[in-house]
Amino acid sequence: PGSSHRGSKSPGLREVCGRPAAQPERTGQRDRGKMVVLSAAIVSSSKALLARQFVEMTRLRVEGLIGAFQKLVDAGRDHTFIETETVRYVYQPMEALHLLLVTNKSSNILEDLETLRLFAKIVQDCCQTQVNEEIVLKNAMDIVFAFDEVVSFGHRESVTLAQVKTYTEMDSHEEKLHQMIEQSKINEARETAKKKQMELKKMRGQEAKAGGNPSMSGFGSSDAMASPGGMGGAGGAFQESMSIGGSSFGSSGISSGGGGMDSSVAWTPSMNEDSAATFKPSSGPKKGMALGKKKPGDIFGGMGGGEAAVPEAIAEAQEESHPVVNPLLEPVKVVIQEKVSAVVEAEGGLNGEATCNGSFDVTVLDHAKADLVCFKLAPQSQEFKYKVHPSLNKASQAKNILEVRDGQASFPTGGCLKWQLRTSDDSFLPVTMSCWPTPTGDGTQMVLELELTDSKAVLENVVISFPASAAARPTVTSASPGEAEHSGSMVVWRIPTFDANDGSGTLEFTAAADAASLLPASFTAIVTGSTRCPMDILECYHQARKDAIDFVCEKRVLYDITIGA
Repeated sequence: PGSSHRGSKSPGLREVCGRPAAQPERTGQRDRGKMVVLSAAIVSSSKALLARQFVEMTRLRVEGLIGAFQKLVDAGRDHTFIETETVRYVYQPMEALHLLLVTNKSSNILEDLETLRLFAKIVQDCCQTQVNEEIVLKNAMDIVFAFDEVVSFGHRESVTLAQVKTYTEMDSHEEKLHQMIEQSKINEARETAKKKQMELKKMRGQEAKAGGNPSMSGFGSSDAMASPGGMGGAGGAFQESMSIGGSSFGSSGISSGGGGMDSSVAWTPSMNEDSAATFKPSSGPKKGMALGKKKPGDIFGGMGGGEAAVPEAIAEAQEESHPVVNPLLEPVKVVIQEKVSAVVEAEGGLNGEATCNGSFDVTVLDHAKADLVCFKLAPQSQEFKYKVHPSLNKASQAKNILEVRDGQASFPTGGCLKWQLRTSDDSFLPVTMSCWPTPTGDGTQMVLELELTDSKAVLENVVISFPASAAARPTVTSASPGEAEHSGSMVVWRIPTFDANDGSGTLEFTAAADAASLLPASFTAIVTGSTRCPMDILECYHQARKDAIDFVCEKRVLYDITIGA
């Protein structure tokens, strides 16, 4: 019940609204007989905090309508609506603020009130604790986006609060799948980069090894400057000292006719005891040994040390060219994983089909032993549809053997075999769930029954979540087995392990909200050690050498079930 205020006798209202009374709102004239919401706003006593228009309107027009409402509303009275000559104001007090709908007069006021109640729930959910000017302004964009999901082009959409929250969260399975694919591409690119890096290191090591002999032979290959004699006894001793270290400097052309030096060699000796000599050949390999400063009397002592430095560098490069392999790990790691997705009714039973997607992922940790790894599998179930990696032999896969095609250098990293199954059989899921919502004086009492239908299944990390904002004041009455609590905007029930020893479980909680806003709920769980598709490895061996290869295998199934969608 509410009161109606007519504004036909007020010339001031006609001036504020911007049009004469004989000219109704054009949108209302066009959609006469239909529900049209012109605008939704949250206003205080002095100003409009936010306003969302659902039809084409000027800003001046919107400000005029909201300003007229602030003059017409009576403080301290819970009016339901106010009518003027052109529009109807449907509003609801929210603490010190007003939630306002501006509609045309031909709209259905019952539907307007229902829309207003849904808007009020949205505002409460977005503001969480209390509705005041500061919190509304802080969450203005979230409120506007949620309003857009309820009203489209002035007409109410058939949505609930839970659906609005799902739409605004924009949680997309396709996006998650795309991100997983992109991440796998990034990982594959990293593996390729590592392989290229190892190949480059190996090439550099080979180049260093091939270039070591000319640099060690030094200037012994230069015969243009060779001339025996010249320095007398001192020259013979000098040539003998130059031959130490394996380089034939005795014939490298250090000579003096009559005690001088050959002009073809830039020889600048500083035979003092305080400095070292510098030897600059006019020709010869550019990559040779560099002679640095040494102690007096040992000016050529570095020649012997330079010869050993190059083999050390070669050995270091060869060591870096080989990837480090952990001897404690098996050469091959296999991960067989599946994801089962389904939607079940709130009362129990599948809604549509359950989908099982699986993959056979291989990671080769030791390429020296398992670059061409090969798997012999147990006979595969024909209920599933299989897809094999393009690098593998499809004819061999039909015989339950996973091996690479001819011409492939190594086994593909990541998913090499995928499969899928769609079924409408309720027994495919290991559990059944039933929701029992009961209306109470101040909200809803929700009871969830969980029952294990597969006695062999051991579910780990079971998490069941119900949407419930803090404004609904959810309270957990009981949860067995496991524990339940209100976290964020969800009531979360966690069970570490759910097996035949438990058999069944019950969650009970209350919230100041209707049953529709507490759904859909979600169920997630993991089963390790087995998969729905029989996938057992009988043998693992090298495709070329046929010798057995040790491997480690992990199996897991992820269940992702939506309740009451």
